[in-house]
Amino acid sequence: MSTGRNLLCCLVAVFALVRSSLADQPAVPPSSFRITGYLPDYRAAEYDLEAARGLTDLIVFSAEPTASGGLDLSRIKNMPWARLRDFKTRLRVRLILCVGGWERSKNFAAVAGSDEKRRDFANAAVRVCLDQRLDGIDLDWEHPQSAAEEQSYAKLLAELKKSFEPHGLLLSVTIASWQNLPRNAFDLVDCINLMAYDHPGRHSTLEGAQADVKKLLDAGAPAGKITLGLPFYGRDITKPNNPRPTVRF
Repeated sequence: MSTGRNLLCCLVAVFALVRSSLADQPAVPPSSFRITGYLPDYRAAEYDLEAARGLTDLIVFSAEPTASGGLDLSRIKNMPWARLRDFKTRLRVRLILCVGGWERSKNFAAVAGSDEKRRDFANAAVRVCLDQRLDGIDLDWEHPQSAAEEQSYAKLLAELKKSFEPHGLLLSVTIASWQNLPRNAFDLVDCINLMAYDHPGRHSTLEGAQADVKKLLDAGAPAGKITLGLPFYGRDITKPNNPRPTVRF
């Protein structure tokens, strides 16, 4: 998810079969579908949460990893946590914190490449989840630049999974279809949020989404973990590759 995209709370509506382990989580009753929206920090103050009724998951965007293995929460310091927790409790919505995103991923490589920093990062992630009554973390590293970084990413996910399991926390990853992850990485996460948009030309089409899903399946991702990310924004039809959306909903 790019911080440069001017999006509403439902930045991405995602629909997928929920893995059986997710159905055991207390926040949301068993459901055949997962419907997720992103709440960016620059929309949070004025956003009416009642408009988000119907979601199963609300992802707060976003914190950043620090170079030392901590979590930088400065961008979400004004997030209305009390309102979010009330919304979560009343409507039984899972509340997830995204870490990373476009222009917020620069320290992932340093953290993922160090045993000590991976442990520190996992501990920081657990602390913020417990402090804010979150149901888990969504990692959005945009993007690993080498096979070594991809392997390090899998190690980071393994460290998080180990730390999360005693607390019943969920772990998801947001990726583009062209990203490569080791096959074992897909086993470590509860959900894979697929960014099926920002392609060259017509940046989000049915055919493109189908091709993106097929790439993930061919890479070894379980179908039941894939959620299809849809953009709730448009692009200039005369300059479709303009990096900023020009149509808002």
